[in-house]
This record gives sequence, structure tokens and C-alpha cells, in this order.
Amino acid sequence: MKILASDFDETIYYENDLEKTNQNIEKIKKFISQGNIFCIITGRNYTDLKVLLNKMNIPYSYLICEDGAKIFNNMDYCLDTILLKRKEIELLIPLIEDNSWDYYLDDGYNKTTNYDDCVKIVIHCKEKEEKKKIVEKIKQKVPVHVYASRSHINIIHKSVNKEKALRRLLNIEELNNSDLYVIGDNDNDYEMLKSFQGAVIKNHHHILDDLGKEEYETLKDYIEELMKD
Repeated sequence: MKILASDFDETIYYENDLEKTNQNIEKIKKFISQGNIFCIITGRNYTDLKVLLNKMNIPYSYLICEDGAKIFNNMDYCLDTILLKRKEIELLIPLIEDNSWDYYLDDGYNKTTNYDDCVKIVIHCKEKEEKKKIVEKIKQKVPVHVYASRSHINIIHKSVNKEKALRRLLNIEELNNSDLYVIGDNDNDYEMLKSFQGAVIKNHHHILDDLGKEEYETLKDYIEELMKD
């Protein structure tokens, strides 16, 4: 048995390439049918992700959402959650509002106003240099994990990232570390790719270059390689 944890956007799912997405989905189904475990690990929240999973009929054994803040099994039962601390949010909101950044709080399912049930703060921003400035300002002021994705700044608890989430999952479900493989394409995949055996999608963020991971054109290609053994 193998365990494969895969990033979602631009690894499993391509918004502008239905053919590539469907090829990946068919290979995921075959991988699971052979007794393997498939985990989707993403920065998306549960509700947003489930819309696409249902629409595209994408199977899974586990979902790890919000970059690791929430972990679900294949019955969609939440196994674990790590919240942002109220005191951190109370420091962040004035900073965000003083700079007139467009933002929302996310409880893992939907937007929220509840400081005691928030796993992530999301700031809308698409301009590359502006994203860098926002990230640095936040890092200087509040001890949280903050990073820029394609069109947002994401703020989560400092103990949350994909690598740590996978370790929590392995511990909760008593799964073997040596059975785990990972694949991704973006900078929020860095920690898990550094810590576990795996590969990168050929079209990936440059920050992953120094990891020296083997590159695959698609997730389908990597699953085919894993199923050879």
C-alpha cells in the first residue's frame, strides 16, 4: 500500500484544462482501487473544495484543507483543526484595516466574523510586489504563518503547514511514514516536499528548484510511476 498526498490546484485540477484534469482523476481512481490511500492537501477551504470534488467526481481517502488547519476523512468527518488564536487576530485586524487591505476571516467552511472559530485570514491581492510588502509587514508585527498564493495573502497559525498536517494525519490514523509520497507545484508545498519522498509538477514555483525532486509533466504520470512497483 502507498499513500499519496497531492496538492490540488495546478496538480490535480486545472481550471483551463479539462482534459488534463480528467486524465488525473481517472488515474486517481485506479490508484485507490488498487488499495492505496489518496490524500488531497490544499490551501482551499472545505466548502470551496467540495463543490469541485463533487462536480468533477474526484475521489479521496483524506482531505487536508486550509494548508493543514483542517483534516477530514473520506466520510468528511473533521479529524483535527488548528485555529488562529484570538489574540493574534486582534493584532492582525487593526493592521489590516489601517492599510485598507481587502480581507475576510475563514472558519474552514465559510467566511466568518467569529474570532474564536477562525482558521485563516485571507487578504485579496494579485500584484506580486504588493504581496511581498504585505507579507513582510505582517511577519514583522504578528507571530503567524503568512504567505502569498496566486491571488491572496494567507494567514494561518504558526504551527500550520502541509508537512506538519501530514505528520498529524499519519499519527491520528496510525499510518506508516515510509508509505507516504507527496507531489505539488507551489511554494506552500515546499515543507512537505522537503520532508517526504515525492516529486514536483514540471511547471512549478521556482522556490522548489533547490529540492532536487524529480519532475513530472502531470499527476497522472507520477501515479503511473508509483503503481509500477
